[in-house]
Amino acid sequence: MKNDSRIITNMFFKLLPVQIILVAIGSLNGIIDGAMASNLIGPQALTATGLFGPMVTLTNMINAVLVGGASILCGQFLGKNQVNRTKSVFTLDVLMVCLVGAVMTVACLVIPENLSYFLGARDEMVSRVAAYMRGYAPGFIATMMASQISSFLQLERQEKRTYVGIGVMLFLNAGLDVLLVGVLKLDLFGLGLATTISNWVFLLIQASYYFTPKAVIRFAPSNIVKIDAKDILMIGFPGALSQACQMIRGLYLNHAILRYAGEDGMSAFAAIGTFGGLFFATVAGVAASSRMLISIYSGEEDRAGLIMIMKTALYKGMGLAIAANAVFTALAVPITHIFFQDPATNVYHLTVWGFRLFPVSMVLACFNLIFCNCFQCTGKVRIVNALSVIDGLVGTVVTAAITFPILHGMGIWVTQVVNGFYAIIIIIIYSWIRNKKIAMDTESLMTLDPDFGVSEEHRMALTIRGMDEVMNTSAQVLEFCKRHAVDPKRANYAALCMEEMAGNVVQHGFADGKKHSVDVRVTYKEGELLLRLRDDCRLFDPKEQAELFDPEDVTHNIGLRMVSRIAKSMTYQNMLGLNVLTIVV
Repeated sequence: MKNDSRIITNMFFKLLPVQIILVAIGSLNGIIDGAMASNLIGPQALTATGLFGPMVTLTNMINAVLVGGASILCGQFLGKNQVNRTKSVFTLDVLMVCLVGAVMTVACLVIPENLSYFLGARDEMVSRVAAYMRGYAPGFIATMMASQISSFLQLERQEKRTYVGIGVMLFLNAGLDVLLVGVLKLDLFGLGLATTISNWVFLLIQASYYFTPKAVIRFAPSNIVKIDAKDILMIGFPGALSQACQMIRGLYLNHAILRYAGEDGMSAFAAIGTFGGLFFATVAGVAASSRMLISIYSGEEDRAGLIMIMKTALYKGMGLAIAANAVFTALAVPITHIFFQDPATNVYHLTVWGFRLFPVSMVLACFNLIFCNCFQCTGKVRIVNALSVIDGLVGTVVTAAITFPILHGMGIWVTQVVNGFYAIIIIIIYSWIRNKKIAMDTESLMTLDPDFGVSEEHRMALTIRGMDEVMNTSAQVLEFCKRHAVDPKRANYAALCMEEMAGNVVQHGFADGKKHSVDVRVTYKEGELLLRLRDDCRLFDPKEQAELFDPEDVTHNIGLRMVSRIAKSMTYQNMLGLNVLTIVV
């Protein structure tokens, strides 16, 4: 009866759809805008939206800091059962998004021409980019806030609001594009304004949950712990560095593509960019889902759980990313027809090859992001920063300097693929240096510190799938205690607690006829004996039930009350829809 990864796998794939859709939604809006721009305004409009790309990357950079820092910090606080600190992080996150979003909006409205020139626009293209920027600018706060709120809604299992908001946003954006661009002839300003309005509606649909009594995590200035703001920024910094490198890379590529491949290369690059979010959606979803789980399990210092999460992300998550991107490669020609219809043109040729090759770089990025999240959550900031700089900037610049003069437009795509291998090589070399040997398995590549969590001889992990395994688990807990010379009375208490609580979960939680399991973890560290039970049954707080006493029925909740009395401490929390009970004996 060994531990399995069922609950971890289920959590991973419950988190994954929302994360994929959140990334894909930006790309879908970009595809809608790109199709409208090229067909209703003209090919140069697509070039203008492509030149605006680094501003979108800047938004992503800020989101990377706040979403990355906030989600990792919240996961660690949840792993330590510190719910009030989660509220502090939520409040600080909202305040910082509003501040930064307001600054970006003002800048884009006051000096759009200056920013357009900085982005690489010249001559009449400056006014085109500036017009798009004026329409897009009022939506910065909504775009950024929606990403933050989505992560917090997942913690409270409110993904349906996100799904509804996404559907409404897509429909509204397409309709507003037709109205503002096709009917009212507002051109690029209307294109940007349509995105702004639809993003605000998306945010309002999601945020409405926090005005209901059901919300657990609320905007609560009184709960603010100032150091959390610093921690959000520090933890999220590697993500920001990566996005900053990508923004600089975008500026470099804008100039290099125009120089070596002309407007055809820029238009092809912009077309691929509109689909970039779809290419990246599965990859980003796998990375974000693994990051959320890794942060929680790292907060618990659950070494075995972390290894299971990494294997799930690498084998199942990457498999999904490979399949998804293979579809885009196979559909390169029909997708190109969304933007360009003449196969005889150079821009058509470059775009087709872009759709064939760019997805390959996304698969490589998936591997790199999974390990970056692991390193980031376990405190290895230097290697994450190094990977961000190499993968986000240096690798591209060096490779482009070689391939662009030789391959011209095709050099764009070759550079993207080659760049993906640099980070993989760095990860392998890093693990080799840390382990003093070549890594041959997932755990070795993770390079966890030897003192991280509880060593293998001082921990036990099991999975219970039915009542017949409850007694066996209780016996194994007793045996575990004997191996660690725990005094007999305390050992018997631990076995009794496990039997009572695991039996309670199986008896009542498994009664709905669905397939369930209970993940059990027993650790002994520095004299502290800890039992943790995690199940995927209906929400049930045994600690609260133990405190209920029916004077007319002295046997009511007697088992729970007994455990509550003999345990040194008993804490419960609902984490990502799972019941997590921690007992210290």
